[in-house]
Amino acid sequence: MRPTFLFVLFLASGITAWGQMTLGGQVIDQSGVGIPGITVQVKGSSNGVSTDVEGNFRLKNLSKGPMTLMFSGIGFQEQELAVQLEKSSRIDPVKLKESTTELSAVQVVGKTETAEVREQPYAVSVVDVKPLKVQNLDVNQVLGTVSGVRIREQGGLGSAFDFSLNGFTGKQVKFFLDGVPMDNFGTSLSLNNIPVNMISGIEVYKGVVPVHLGADALGGAVNVTTDQNVSNFINASYSIGSFNTHRASLLARYTEAKTGLTFNANLFYNYSDNNFRMRGVEVPRPDGSGKVDTVDVDRFHDAYVSKTAQLEIGVVNKPYADRLFIGLIASGNEKEIQTGLNMQDVFGEVTTEDKVLIPTLKYVKEDLFIPGLDLRAYGMLNHREAIRIDTSSRTYNWYGEYTTRINNAGEFSYNKSLFVFEDDSELATANLSYSLNEHHSFSLNHTYSKFTRVGQDSMRQYSEVPFTTPNTIRKNISGFAYNLSLLDGKWKTSFFTKLFMMNSNTQVENEESGELETYEIDFNLNGYGVASTYFITPWAQLKLSYENTYRLPEGEEMFGNGLTVFPNTELEPEQSDNYNVGFLVSKVYPEHSIRFEGNYLYRQASNFIRLDASQPRNSNYLNQARVNLTSYEAGVKYTYKRLANIGINFTKQKNINADESDRLYQDDLPNQPFLFWNASAGFQFQNVGLPDSKLSFNWMTVFVDKFYWKWPSQGTRRYKYDIPSQLSHNLSVSYSFGQGQYNASLACNNITNAVVYDNFAMQKPGRAFSLKLSYFLSK
Repeated sequence: MRPTFLFVLFLASGITAWGQMTLGGQVIDQSGVGIPGITVQVKGSSNGVSTDVEGNFRLKNLSKGPMTLMFSGIGFQEQELAVQLEKSSRIDPVKLKESTTELSAVQVVGKTETAEVREQPYAVSVVDVKPLKVQNLDVNQVLGTVSGVRIREQGGLGSAFDFSLNGFTGKQVKFFLDGVPMDNFGTSLSLNNIPVNMISGIEVYKGVVPVHLGADALGGAVNVTTDQNVSNFINASYSIGSFNTHRASLLARYTEAKTGLTFNANLFYNYSDNNFRMRGVEVPRPDGSGKVDTVDVDRFHDAYVSKTAQLEIGVVNKPYADRLFIGLIASGNEKEIQTGLNMQDVFGEVTTEDKVLIPTLKYVKEDLFIPGLDLRAYGMLNHREAIRIDTSSRTYNWYGEYTTRINNAGEFSYNKSLFVFEDDSELATANLSYSLNEHHSFSLNHTYSKFTRVGQDSMRQYSEVPFTTPNTIRKNISGFAYNLSLLDGKWKTSFFTKLFMMNSNTQVENEESGELETYEIDFNLNGYGVASTYFITPWAQLKLSYENTYRLPEGEEMFGNGLTVFPNTELEPEQSDNYNVGFLVSKVYPEHSIRFEGNYLYRQASNFIRLDASQPRNSNYLNQARVNLTSYEAGVKYTYKRLANIGINFTKQKNINADESDRLYQDDLPNQPFLFWNASAGFQFQNVGLPDSKLSFNWMTVFVDKFYWKWPSQGTRRYKYDIPSQLSHNLSVSYSFGQGQYNASLACNNITNAVVYDNFAMQKPGRAFSLKLSYFLSK
């Protein structure tokens, strides 16, 4: 990588005249409210964008000097603004006047930032979350609407979940918050408890992952983005729902205009009893006959609470930094454990606690030293304390009844356990990009991480305590990309290479001697790939990509967690050849818009890491020698003005064991759905009851075909374990007034009260109601 790095520095320092700059701003109406869908274009060129939901825009690839910006949109008078561009900057808000005449046609040449991400050469789905903020949703629920994505939870709010993207699951898919890896954020700061109010968009990369994310993802990545445009705002929300569920959030930002001094605060709280009814549960009779009764029972030990505070202080729009922040994240949760991996084992007193403290440093500078050279850097230290409490001498059943044991066994473990472990991790990531001109750009990224775990258990008597000596993993991941744009932007291609390095030091108990043994492992691997897109017309796009990539084992996969997951020091890195073919058709008319996209994804994976959950309580990660994954997906969305929209997406996938030496050769992988789809419809009415008000109705339908949660070829047809097909519907009604300042949303999930299942045949909640109230004020 060293010659590549020197080459980029040479370009950055020696060629300055061709550097490109950016210009941002906001378009507002006469009352100061941002206007979405306004075209902002540089006069005399095809360079243009459309404003987002809050009226913000950002023009790229601009040259230094004078220019004229043109602003136009349906219902507003056209306006021009002369600008003298000396460096990348942001102009004052542009105020448009309403038009007294109706335009017969408008030529839309601009694109929103969401559209720009969607039109990258990579296979990527993008969700603009801003219209969904008034609804009572979390990030996981929004992600569940994306084609190829299945999120399977083990219960209600706060339960463990498994994220599946085109057949890749768990840690094979990486998660980011504003480009920052979320690997070590802890269970109290994860996608199923981050409120939708906090984010502006979600990018789902399928197969090939861009270099700038700096990850060793095997099957894709999810980047959750927050809104950085609004300088001053307060957003408060509170919701109450079934199963004694309460969720609250307070988000705020203040920027002092003269000095650029900025304060950010994100606070959120989640609680639920999760005491929903389980239907058709098989409960053994207490007479010891071995017979079972099929009954409906309520969960009685599944409560969850989490609290998070994220605080930042820094400066924006300074000569030395566009954004420079130091921050602190403090987060914690408590979770009662009702079952093991499936519903066969029931617990009544097992609990977990988790706390994290994360100091952070963020730095962003566009046009660093020269125009077109941008730097993004992030640093983090993470201290996590987790407790797993299994000290009860009782054995519970689904009725909440118990018997008392006289031995030293816990409910979950073979021995009573008060297991405490501490994780200390470090993360540093930097991305340097250079836009030479509108045809050539480069990107260089490096991510360093270190993870150490140490543990103790004051109650374990008959075996070694895991992590009594530190277990450590170090990773270095580097990437370089060259981006080429030809034919006036119609053909865009990215060539990239990645370097994966890892060192681990693991202490594991020898099963025969009972003594700890040390394992040290080093990996040094190279990956590469290419992604290309061609615009057949301005609204029709073809995509092709290929990547040879690796994923390094994570700490829990190698170390275990000391309780439910056993260690496996012999885990090898996963390798995959990813092939993607896709197309995107996005046509915008004055009153209508339609978007149709489809993807074919094929992956040949070696040493595929999967969770072996053949036992009801304990599990471990293992390598599957060869796995072939095939996925077809398609989606269409139609929008009429701002009054109605309807969409549907469909995914069919097949994940098979491709190891010819295995007796299960050509068998489908267990616990992987084959076919699923979702459909949605939304309607919005203006000025209902009050001026400047909006009344919205939204419907969502989700279908998952039946699939097996063990190897399909094993067992007789009568005794195979399958997860039946399921169909569920969600409905929400939202009302906003005061130009979006006051909002209320009433939702009903699983409105038909259908029996729905998720990870390893775990039942999910039945019909559930919630009410969310929110207040938003911006300046």
